[in-house]
Amino acid sequence: MRNSVFLIVKPRQLLRLLVVLACLITIINVVRENIKPPGIDLQPHSEPPEIERGEFLSWEEVDKIFHRYTNATVVDVDTSLSFRVQRRGGTYHADVEPLTTRDTAILKVIYNGQWSWKRKAVVVEVGGRRIAASMNGMPHGSGAIRGNDFEGHFCIHFRDSKVHQSGKEKLAHQMMVWKAAGKFRQMITAMGPEEVIEVLITALDQQDVTLALKTLHKPTDNRRADLESIAAQISRIKVQRIRSEGGSPETFWVYLTIRYQESSKDSEKKIVLQVVNEGKAGYKVISDGLEEILNRKTSVEITDTHIFDETDDCN
Repeated sequence: MRNSVFLIVKPRQLLRLLVVLACLITIINVVRENIKPPGIDLQPHSEPPEIERGEFLSWEEVDKIFHRYTNATVVDVDTSLSFRVQRRGGTYHADVEPLTTRDTAILKVIYNGQWSWKRKAVVVEVGGRRIAASMNGMPHGSGAIRGNDFEGHFCIHFRDSKVHQSGKEKLAHQMMVWKAAGKFRQMITAMGPEEVIEVLITALDQQDVTLALKTLHKPTDNRRADLESIAAQISRIKVQRIRSEGGSPETFWVYLTIRYQESSKDSEKKIVLQVVNEGKAGYKVISDGLEEILNRKTSVEITDTHIFDETDDCN
């Protein structure tokens, strides 16, 4: 008679074994879900979902929450660094000041150690709310808080905020509000081709390559490197006018004013861009032609010193 081995399992042991197997199955499913979140198509050129970090509230709503002389916490979206401010004034947006020298130091770190008019997407925490906003990093005007090592105030814009001097909205500020609210893609999807081109150029002006990429048709890692190179070599860039030349894809002549790094003079140049309609994704810019921005041989220096009027950046 052949030898036989019989495994005798008691009911209690069998129950434990089943529990262990159930736990293993649960762990495997959790790992799978984390590797590929449900509902996200990980195909080439697909974009990850935007994150809503702050509420998309209008300035009219914010003005009733963020009162004058109210303290708030400002969180920078890109670095997650935070600091405290107090609203001191502002009619169409909030004029604020850092509370302490430490808060001023953190703000300066966010701007890489140099005060700047560049806009940053931020979340303002006040009154138990988290509100999408945009700030600049340039001390200007008058200040009232003593001992904070900050001469003047800086500005925080919200949805529909305007600059005080012209009474107009600033596209750069609004773009950062969209970014903080997780609505950038939604906003540009509803735009026409000329508007998308202006958003692209404004993103480069603000040195926000991630936003610029969202306006491009099928962006690649190489294109990111190209945009980073452009952003690093220009100090300011602004659209003066855009003219359609028709065709399919539609071709546009884009007239720009540029101030290159390490130059005090402004230049004008024309670049040619094409735009395609991606259906539900809206209009996107074909990136061929952007490299012409760095071709200084085709630029013409100008003497108008008011093209980049920083006094209207926030006042």
